[in-house]
This record gives sequence, structure tokens and C-alpha cells, in this order.
Amino acid sequence: MYELQYERVNELEESVLIFRGLPEEDSFEEEMLGHNVIAGMLPMRTLRIAGEKLRRYRTDGCSSLQESLLGRKLTGDEFRRLMTMIFACVAEGKKYLLREESYVLKPDCIFVRNDTGTPELVYCPEYEKSISIQLRELSDWFLIYIDSADSAAVFSGYAFHIMSHESGSTMQRILGAISGEQPQISTVAETPTTGAKEYREYAEPAEITTIAGNGSVSEVSYGRPQSAKKKKGIRGWLSFFGGLSVLFGLLLTLLWAIG
Repeated sequence: MYELQYERVNELEESVLIFRGLPEEDSFEEEMLGHNVIAGMLPMRTLRIAGEKLRRYRTDGCSSLQESLLGRKLTGDEFRRLMTMIFACVAEGKKYLLREESYVLKPDCIFVRNDTGTPELVYCPEYEKSISIQLRELSDWFLIYIDSADSAAVFSGYAFHIMSHESGSTMQRILGAISGEQPQISTVAETPTTGAKEYREYAEPAEITTIAGNGSVSEVSYGRPQSAKKKKGIRGWLSFFGGLSVLFGLLLTLLWAIG
């Protein structure tokens, strides 16, 4: 039910974005947004005019992301800053029980303040479109506006595109990829005898967590660090020389008894 009608209009001295075609039922987010100012979000008002329910967002002093990028390209720094702030706004909304799928992450519904370049998002409770799908569509759109002469922009833009199309990606992992951080990627391998699943990290963890078919969980050592191997070697030599000492003592005792 996220195919809603919306338009940008000028009312006297105000510029507003209006959503139409809304169901009559009220949502808890209406009151939450009516009593709280959330950083990075456009203020929302709910109106009823001539029997029609509307959502109204003030966009004074802002340009849509689509408008702000007309005729120009994004540098790597600009792209990373923009995505960091967008994700931070979505994360901030969780404190107010706002749902990820109700942010409208469309180029003509993401607004950028003309004076600071700070993005401001639209939250519409009825939108309900998976944020994973929204991020994939947004990443496709961004590729057109990435500065191909800026290596950082190319890296970050394509990292966003690849990670957003990867099943199970989270905003944290996407942001890490955009910033150039190496993600910890888990693989799942199934043992041929028991059907148990082993979760391994590419970063060579010290343990594997095994979940058997009956639901039991066990952990085994794996990929012991080199420092641990050295410690084990030292303990081995100490045990070896300790054993020789015991044997030598027994031999002396035996010779003394015979003599």
C-alpha cells in the first residue's frame, strides 16, 4: 500500500510536499511525530480537507536531492557524508519506534538544506516499502551522479550499489563498505555427516559455533593464533625436561639402593 500520490507545491510563502490517497485510520506515529522534533526529519502535519486526509511536509529552504544534483556530480566526500547522515536519521527514528520501511527514500523525497547541505527525510506511516528495496533503487539512481573522475566517489558509489543488492546486508555493513572498512563476512558450511551448520568468519576466528540438527550448540577451537601456538610449544619443552628430571632421580635412587 505504498503507491501514494504526492506533489510539491508552493502555498503563499511556504514550499510544501503533500501526500494524498491516505487511509482514514490514524497511526501511532502521527502522535509521536506531532509531539517530537526528530533530527534529520521534515516536520509532518496531518490535515483533513474536503473529506480527504493529507500529510503535509514543509520544505522551505530545501531542495530535493534530485534537484540539488542537476548538472553536477557527487565527490566521494560528499557521497559518504550524505549517506552517513541519511542512515543516522533512520537510526535516530528507532528511538521513537519509527519503522524503517516508512521512510520515503526517493530522490525527489530526500531533501537537502540549501545553507548546510544537511539531508532531511520524509516519514510517511502508510508508505511501508521494504528499506532493502528502497536502498537498492536509490543505489541504482546514485550511479548516474557519481563523479567518475573521483576514485573515492567511484569506490563508495559502487560499494553502496553492490552491498545494497547483497541479501541480508544491513545499513551498518553498507556504511562500513562505503567508508572503505573491511566487513566481517560469515559463511555457513554444512558438515556431511551430521548436517550441523558451522559459522566461520573470514577473519580466522578462534572458535566455530556448531548448531546441530537437534538444536544443540557446541564450540570447537579453530585457527588458533600464532602466539597461542608458541605458548603451547614452550609448555611442551618444559614438560619434556621435567620428565627427564624425574627419570634421572629414579635412576640415582635405584643405583643407591643397589650399592
